[in-house]
Amino acid sequence: MHTEGVSDLRYLVTCVKRYGAERTYYMLALDGSCGAALPFSSKLELKPGEVIEAETDEGKVQSFSAVEGEDVAKGARDAVDEAAKRMVRGTVLKTDTKELDAVSARMRAKLEEAALLLARKLVMSIPVVVRFHNDIDGSSGAYSVYKGVCMALGHGAGGAGCKPNIAWRMHPSVSYSKEDAINDVLACGAYEPMERPMLLVIDFGTATESNEGIEFAKGRFDIAWLDHHPLVEGFAGVSLEHYVNPWNFGGDSNYTAGFLACAFAKTLADIDLRDVQEASLAGDYSRYARPTGRSRRIAAILDLVTSDARVLPWLKGGLGADDIDRILSDEKESGELVSYAEGRMSDMLDLALNYVKVHKAPGALIYVVDFETLRGDSREKYPLPGRFASRLLGRIEELNKKDCALLLHFGYFVSIRLSKALAERAGLLELLNSIRQDYQEYVDSAGGHSTAASLKLKGDEMKKEMIKQLVDRLKERLG
Repeated sequence: MHTEGVSDLRYLVTCVKRYGAERTYYMLALDGSCGAALPFSSKLELKPGEVIEAETDEGKVQSFSAVEGEDVAKGARDAVDEAAKRMVRGTVLKTDTKELDAVSARMRAKLEEAALLLARKLVMSIPVVVRFHNDIDGSSGAYSVYKGVCMALGHGAGGAGCKPNIAWRMHPSVSYSKEDAINDVLACGAYEPMERPMLLVIDFGTATESNEGIEFAKGRFDIAWLDHHPLVEGFAGVSLEHYVNPWNFGGDSNYTAGFLACAFAKTLADIDLRDVQEASLAGDYSRYARPTGRSRRIAAILDLVTSDARVLPWLKGGLGADDIDRILSDEKESGELVSYAEGRMSDMLDLALNYVKVHKAPGALIYVVDFETLRGDSREKYPLPGRFASRLLGRIEELNKKDCALLLHFGYFVSIRLSKALAERAGLLELLNSIRQDYQEYVDSAGGHSTAASLKLKGDEMKKEMIKQLVDRLKERLG
């Protein structure tokens, strides 16, 4: 950004944000030297798409005048395109795992297209809303995008850079409802942008429950959607221009959403994200996970803070990717959080072994745990039940040396976890779909992966029957 007195530079008015009677205008320097838009306030009526000549000093507009003409406007728009293209470096994420690299290579063009869309919004300061799932995988994805954006805008190069106009939204479910979409539209209501705001979704499911939200958002946002869940028939997200899922490129859910977001971030900046990649793979139990000490530490911190943000007394509002960066950059705070998380998890796992009920199936054992009874009156939110189910299955496998299935229920939810060797025999997603069809009046939603999925009920009147059906149908399929 210009920090010395410079006169007669031309800028494009890209976005107007209203502050009562005043306005703050965001502009793009046509010479491309500015990584993002330069804000200034004025009571004069300017509109997005207009071009001005301005004199700046110390990064602030001192005086300006309008410049008219179609050629001028076209030149300004062309400059936006060129600035965005320069931001997309086209770096391909490479690892020591050829299967992951092959999928990354096949997705390269698709990721660059989505990155170019984000780059356009960044250079014009047009609002961007990032929704990410509140687990290790989703939050590692949001963090990697944050790091890529900061590097692309100059934060990571030792300079102050330009602050991106991004709102981070940690999301507690894996569906995008119409209410979510309405809230995102309202969040952008103070802006009058030159083009539509952007919605970036990371690690949501492919359930049809998202369809209403997608349809509402489509005409109001340019949408990019990064996911790795198995595709479900009727899911509207697959029709989005910038929908990216490894299942469409010869991969599967072992190519995690956080890993996918790292690949996306590297198209913006050649940044080292290896520890974040490994944290995502390990956090989602990918078969490609090769965790290091550093990645385990990151995964433990992300698991804790996305479960219970109250462990961060300084946090104001929801947890964002910038907050995650602050935590991971503070060795003292990170160490304290890791110690607490490991101790709490260990205590809960030890206690859970006293509460499990066991059902025998041919070649496997099926465990059922009431998480609410296990947690008791504790006000601790960590660990969350779905993630705890994965850890508990691992502990049970270690002790029994057998293939296992685990049903952990809490409230209206049932989390199901399977040993990998049971995935094909159990056909978990097909099993859940059959229960959903047979008990439509009681089941709200169901979905997930082949070894980790969940069932959400509409009420608790049929909860015992649903658990019995899950156990009986698993026994039948494993027989």
